[in-house]
Amino acid sequence: MAKDFRKALAEEILIADGAVGTLLVSRGASPEQAKSPLNLTDPESVREVHDDYRDVGARILTTNTWDANRVKLSTHEWADSLEKINREGARLAKESAAGEMVFVAGSMGPLGALVKPYGRLTLVQVRETFEEQARALLEGGVDLILLETFGSLLEAAEAVRAVRGLSAEIPIVAQMTFLSDGRTAFGESASHALSTLALAGADAVGMNCTLGPQETHDVFSKLSPSIPAPLSVMPNAGYPTVVHGRNVYLSSPDYLQGYASLFADAGAAIIGGCCGTTPEHVRAMARALAGRTRTAARERVSVVVETPAESLVEPAIETSRLKRKLADSNEFVITAEAEPPKGVDVSSAIDGARVLKASGVDAVNVTDNPMARLRMSSISVAAILQRETGLEAVVQITTRDRNVLGLQSDLLGAAGLGLKAILCLGGDPLKIGDYPQAKQVSEVDVLGLLRISKGLNSGADLAGNAIGAPTSFAIACAANPAAADLEVEFSKLRAKIEAGATFAQTQPVYDVGALERFLARDEARAIPVLVGLIPLRSLKQTLFFANEVPGIVVPEEIQRRMRAAAERSPEHERMEGLAIARELAAAIAGVARGIHIMPMGKYASVGEILEALPERVRAGKR
Repeated sequence: MAKDFRKALAEEILIADGAVGTLLVSRGASPEQAKSPLNLTDPESVREVHDDYRDVGARILTTNTWDANRVKLSTHEWADSLEKINREGARLAKESAAGEMVFVAGSMGPLGALVKPYGRLTLVQVRETFEEQARALLEGGVDLILLETFGSLLEAAEAVRAVRGLSAEIPIVAQMTFLSDGRTAFGESASHALSTLALAGADAVGMNCTLGPQETHDVFSKLSPSIPAPLSVMPNAGYPTVVHGRNVYLSSPDYLQGYASLFADAGAAIIGGCCGTTPEHVRAMARALAGRTRTAARERVSVVVETPAESLVEPAIETSRLKRKLADSNEFVITAEAEPPKGVDVSSAIDGARVLKASGVDAVNVTDNPMARLRMSSISVAAILQRETGLEAVVQITTRDRNVLGLQSDLLGAAGLGLKAILCLGGDPLKIGDYPQAKQVSEVDVLGLLRISKGLNSGADLAGNAIGAPTSFAIACAANPAAADLEVEFSKLRAKIEAGATFAQTQPVYDVGALERFLARDEARAIPVLVGLIPLRSLKQTLFFANEVPGIVVPEEIQRRMRAAAERSPEHERMEGLAIARELAAAIAGVARGIHIMPMGKYASVGEILEALPERVRAGKR
């Protein structure tokens, strides 16, 4: 008798298998490696997992292909074997299901990178990546596609459309993961998200992973009866605890057995397990549901479209001195950079900030592990400098070292410490710093960080949850007047402004003509631009900037002047570099809204440079 998944779904409660990845790890696979390549390197272990689940009553066997998309496989250097991994995954599961009324579900998980506007992937790239994996699974002969553990509705819906675009016949079960409040990490309610997936073309929708049985049931039992598709549910075996370096899940088979009946009572058509569940858990659930058929079909009514939450309004600019000056087009803003210490002694940074304050700067800008070299937290140092000197701080925040949770936590911490201005950056690449072997996070790009910061200023986190009192950051982005392709640079600047940037800080500028052309554009006049300046100290440094640092252009005339000074003495080099910096500062004051000086630890030079500014500019007036 031919298998008919849709018919079985309409009449029966289908028992799905449990965890594949965590079970493979418990049997010896490395926790750090991608699991799907085991289809090629250790097929017997994968087949044994499928056989074990089949033998305890699973009616749906899930292929070991959850992470077999190009984005994830590329991080493990398996992308070239993508098609073979997926086809072998289908073959191994089909061999276990042969001769049985068991369905093979081709597993597809999220891509592991965020979609624009929070990450680097476009919807076109997302669609193409899912199509590539789904095509291989369909060619492998799976009975259905199982989309599981999606945290982003945008990505999950695109995955459904990608699969449906390849085949109108293949059944699709689409599952998302929710937090205990019944919302995705991006704030969509479970009912709204699952209704959207059903309308996109999924035959069944549901939830899996993240939560244990109790919290999963709390969310599942409250799903709207208006969801126009059968429901599936696959909880974790509780929350993991680390034992001897491995995650161990504590929910017993008997515990999950009790919840299997509760899920069935709540209308589940598919019941299985996710992380930490084993064949013993599935055996217990199958025993609890033996002989049960589907309850009466859930009432179908028109789909409820979730209304947006209460509008969140950007608060007015706070009356800090720096923010007042940024808001007033007649004011000239002066900031200077301070470096956090390599250890725990902040005294040199405090002393430097005091020198900067005496020089007349409006704010001290604190770097975040510059050149990917270990320094004290920029947030901690900024708060200390602000407290000890009374000088306002601009704190740099990079996406390099933090995921979306860490970024938001640090931003809230910065606001709680009284910091009012941030500079959103990607961060220097790790390969040039102290820890080239470290893993770069960059879960969101700079545009994503800007949007997150803007959201916090409106009183909501990335998930749409209210945070109480909103943050009140002045939000800066980077810009480069000397970019090789100015049209691309202006396109980036427009996007940054749209994402939430309220002022900009540039790379060091040594070409006044290039700066004037840059500032003549509408994009550069849309927000205050603080022009960067690093005083040159030697010919060696000058040539390094000119030849090895991307984004910095040092005109031949300045190189000639520094070369001539170097022929005389190191002191002449220093004095010529200071003279050039003073000339540039005066020129910047004539065309820009502000200046940002990067003294590279030589704090006294800031005062010497600012002396070249006209008196009215030193007083803060343009």
